[in-house]
Amino acid sequence: MTASGQSESQFGQEYIKFLATKYLRNWYWFVVTLLLSLVGMFAYLTTLKYTYSAQASILIKEDDRAGGASKQDLMEELDMFGSKKQVENEIEIFKSYKLAEKVVDDLGLDMVYSYKDRWRIRDIYRDAPVVVKVLKPLEAAYDLPVNVTVAASAATLDGVICPYGKATQTPLGLVLITKRPNAPLKHKTIQVTMNHREAVIKSFSRGLRVSQPNKSASVLFLTMEDTAPDRAATYLDRLLYFYELSSLQDKNRVAANTLRFVEDRLGIISRELTSVEGDIQRYKTNSGIVDLSSESNLFLDKVKENDAQLSQVNIQLGTLREIENYLASKGDTRVVTPATVGLDSPTLTALVGNLLELESQREKLVRTVPEKSVPIETIDEQIRTTKRNIGDNVLTLRRILVSTQNSLQTTNKRIEATIRTIPQKERQLLDISRQASIKGNLYNYLLQKREETAMSFASTVSDLRVIDDAKAEPSPVKPVKRNYYLVALLVGLLLPVLVLWLLDYFNSKISRKSQIEDVTEAPIIGEVIQSDDTSSPLEITAKSRSLLSEQIRALRTNIQFFNPDGGTKQTILITSSISGEGKSFISLNLGASLAIAEKKVVMLELDMRKPKLHRYINETSPKGLSSYLSGQATMDEIIKPVPGYENLFFIPCGILPPNPSELISGDKMRYLFENLREHFDVVIADTPPVGLVTDANILAKHATMTLYIVRHLYTGKGFLKNIDTLYREKRFPNMCLVINGIDIKKDFEYNYGYGYDAGYGYMYRSTYGNEDDTSATAKKVTKKGPGFDFWNRK
Repeated sequence: MTASGQSESQFGQEYIKFLATKYLRNWYWFVVTLLLSLVGMFAYLTTLKYTYSAQASILIKEDDRAGGASKQDLMEELDMFGSKKQVENEIEIFKSYKLAEKVVDDLGLDMVYSYKDRWRIRDIYRDAPVVVKVLKPLEAAYDLPVNVTVAASAATLDGVICPYGKATQTPLGLVLITKRPNAPLKHKTIQVTMNHREAVIKSFSRGLRVSQPNKSASVLFLTMEDTAPDRAATYLDRLLYFYELSSLQDKNRVAANTLRFVEDRLGIISRELTSVEGDIQRYKTNSGIVDLSSESNLFLDKVKENDAQLSQVNIQLGTLREIENYLASKGDTRVVTPATVGLDSPTLTALVGNLLELESQREKLVRTVPEKSVPIETIDEQIRTTKRNIGDNVLTLRRILVSTQNSLQTTNKRIEATIRTIPQKERQLLDISRQASIKGNLYNYLLQKREETAMSFASTVSDLRVIDDAKAEPSPVKPVKRNYYLVALLVGLLLPVLVLWLLDYFNSKISRKSQIEDVTEAPIIGEVIQSDDTSSPLEITAKSRSLLSEQIRALRTNIQFFNPDGGTKQTILITSSISGEGKSFISLNLGASLAIAEKKVVMLELDMRKPKLHRYINETSPKGLSSYLSGQATMDEIIKPVPGYENLFFIPCGILPPNPSELISGDKMRYLFENLREHFDVVIADTPPVGLVTDANILAKHATMTLYIVRHLYTGKGFLKNIDTLYREKRFPNMCLVINGIDIKKDFEYNYGYGYDAGYGYMYRSTYGNEDDTSATAKKVTKKGPGFDFWNRK
């Protein structure tokens, strides 16, 4: 792995540690939000309605032929009642709007009954003591719960007394309230809500789940979820009832048309037969003929048998015409479904029955799926294929029947020619008797077909078989409390993370070292924590062992090893972006640390607009830098020793001048720096902020090194780009950054132990005195707070 790769990996690990430390420091917020979210979720769950599940299982008999009489002659002739269900289509039918509409209207599910149980509203159905039916609803009454109080002879609906069984005008409209028989009087006061009928139907239609666990079997599971368990079970039971009823109606549709056709023909034939029998009686009376001779009876028997066959052929030809008209109708709903009475072709009757079944399936599917869907297109193709096959069979059967008709008519003509040899009166009676025989045979044939068709109704069974009746689970399926509490747990944990992240994201102040490193390439040479001692800004003494003291010593060491000239003389310019970032604090303590290290140090208070350094040292002399630069004091008069530090000296700013920039730009300032460098090892210039005035820029030419102060949670992130510009354009000599005022109690990137390389590969560890002192110091630092390994540059 390359050095840059290792550095990035280390940075990622350290950043994760920083985040973990940051969140652990705010552990109490996690505890509070976690408790609040769990308590809030508990309170929320007490208000939710319970949802129960009811389930029924059924078997769709795909290959079963409806009508137990299918093995009889009638079904062999008229294979009209067979049907083959497609399970996929039946699933869509169960979920259809029309079927749900029948159930909702039958059970009155647009009226919702409920009662209040502590904090939760519970829906009831069978346990509702009354049934409320709104005869003329008001539009404003929908979705508006009203209170109904039940008494012995009447109920009170929102203050209006409604006698049982009597229509009464109420806030819902004209209402009829009846007592539910055998209903337990558990709740004397209930809430009744009238919902929109269409919305209720859609809700139940969409709420039904139909599943087929085993694709190779025709078993379906119907599941309904509802806030009232008995209502869900009742809905499924009635749904199966109406499905079965609709299935039987579809199966018997052709049989009903056949029965209607037979009944109509029987009425006509019965009237004609009565008329012919009357003609026979009148002719016998008027002609004086009692009965036909044996020869005439023989002719009559021959022609009677031939006429019966010809009548059946004519009936079949008429049936074929009805089938052709039906095929030519192209979906016209006004054309009556053809009856296949008398057809001797099992193939044709089966095809007609299959066509009617396909059209019935298409009619059901259109209610639930679009016209251009794949199921509809598949059935349409099957219908077109079946119609072509029916047309071919009709043409073939018509040719056969026409040929038979011609043959029978030829036989009739031959018999009629023989009958002409019979005497006229007897021949006329024979003709009338022949007509009576034809009508009688046809009447008997139709009576037989009517009985057979009526038997088919009784023998027709549904393709639905209920395996398990609808049963509601006693325990609610929703809400799933575990999931809700899991959500509350996640919210309780993630909310503090989100809030802390947002606070950090929208924080305009510098809070992490990585924020500095992401913007500027200027090296970070040191870090100084916030001082706990507000009484005295001077933290460094020969015996101090605080964490802040160790950091100042580390900064001193890094500065000493940073001398680019390799000499012992240094002029350090200290500046920042704005006031209050700790320039004077760093100048004072760095100077004291260098003095303790036996360096002769002088500090210049060059911020002649808002000076602070003289207050830290308690220097009150009016003579200072401004006096020297204006020619009112000598150099010796303005250099003041700092009490308690043998090698530390101080030049105060003196009286605040009106023109500081002009003073520091003169030759006297240059002469002052030259003389100070001759007599002191280190010159520290405490200058004004760069972002406010140009003094620091003017003084930069006198420095060998620049310390740019950035204060934790104080310096704005917007200053970092300007700092990077100053560094890249080399406005200041050997510019380095010092992070000051680090609040280790807040979100800063610290870990235990402290080490520095400041981008130069140098590790520093401060030890003073004997081993015992060092050990004591180490223990003290460890107790004070974390160190600074994470500040090492990548």
